[in-house]
Amino acid sequence: MEDAQENPFAITSAEWSWPFGLSEVTFGLRRHFNDTSLNVEGIELIGLPDRRPSIGRVRAIKVDFMRSGSRHSCELVVKEPQGTTRTGLAGAGKREVGLYESLAEHLPIRTPRMLVGSPLGDWLILELIEQVKDPSAWGADDYREAIDQLSSLHDRFWSLDVDLGTFPWLSHPLTADFDVHRTAAYQGLERIRESGRPAAFADQVDRMELLERLISSADRIVEPLQRETHTLLHGDYWPGNIAATADGRQLVYDWQLAGVGPGVMDLLAFVYKSLWWFEALPIDPDELVERYRRRIAEMTGMTWDQEDWSTLWDHTLMWRFVQEWIDLLAVTPEPLLETWAERLESVWLDPVRQAAERRLKS
Repeated sequence: MEDAQENPFAITSAEWSWPFGLSEVTFGLRRHFNDTSLNVEGIELIGLPDRRPSIGRVRAIKVDFMRSGSRHSCELVVKEPQGTTRTGLAGAGKREVGLYESLAEHLPIRTPRMLVGSPLGDWLILELIEQVKDPSAWGADDYREAIDQLSSLHDRFWSLDVDLGTFPWLSHPLTADFDVHRTAAYQGLERIRESGRPAAFADQVDRMELLERLISSADRIVEPLQRETHTLLHGDYWPGNIAATADGRQLVYDWQLAGVGPGVMDLLAFVYKSLWWFEALPIDPDELVERYRRRIAEMTGMTWDQEDWSTLWDHTLMWRFVQEWIDLLAVTPEPLLETWAERLESVWLDPVRQAAERRLKS
């Protein structure tokens, strides 16, 4: 064996902290550069630009390699999704690996290139994308471009839910996975009741009644959404998962919640997650919604009158809260919940409460 100073890979298995092997990195780079002569010489952990939480661990590496007789290096991202987004659903990593392998080339929007990924989805290696603008610094035109990209994505797969059914790793939150989400919400509610935490919910009768009402009405809530035309959903589309790159274009990543459903689910997530993280946006959210509706009408011919759209929006809002928030509230530390209490009330609870009053009348 070569001396460890000459060969950075002359290390024991206990010292190898990566979930992949050297051969897998080499294979990925050879495929990426279409060069079978490429050989990896070293891997180094580097700093990753600040980013908001994602599912699992994300690290950045610099890989040194020899190619055509000269030394090169590149920076990559190693993602290690942990578990599933919900018990009973496909692994988050398996879903993302599946999308990059099977659907990325068919998307009308840019994504990072995956060099290699585990078939089980427990890790994947992607090109590292440099953002030139933090999402918190986005201007109105950045938001408009993101809406245009979302419209193009939905148009490409509009009414192709049967075809998308050939990919078993995609989520189906309104159909096959509906009971999983409803059960998770119910278990979260029971946990709040039994533990008395967080007190901001357990001690407030009106809030507990709202949560119970939403869960018990879940079938009614999703009915209008199930009737809508379905398409491919990103599942977590918002500025925090979109990179503004040096060439002035946007690139979309973090496809761990990719699924099938009506496009309004992605649109609402975009608006509400932006409000949650940034509070004040440089553009009126109503303008974003109207832009999406106009673009979809131009591309697919699909239109909604204002009453139908208002109903659809309310039901999407209630379902998103059931799907994402109720079991999350049950495990959120009280100090953190207190810090975000005002925004939780204004961005989520108050709009959801109003939607329930309008749509869930006895």
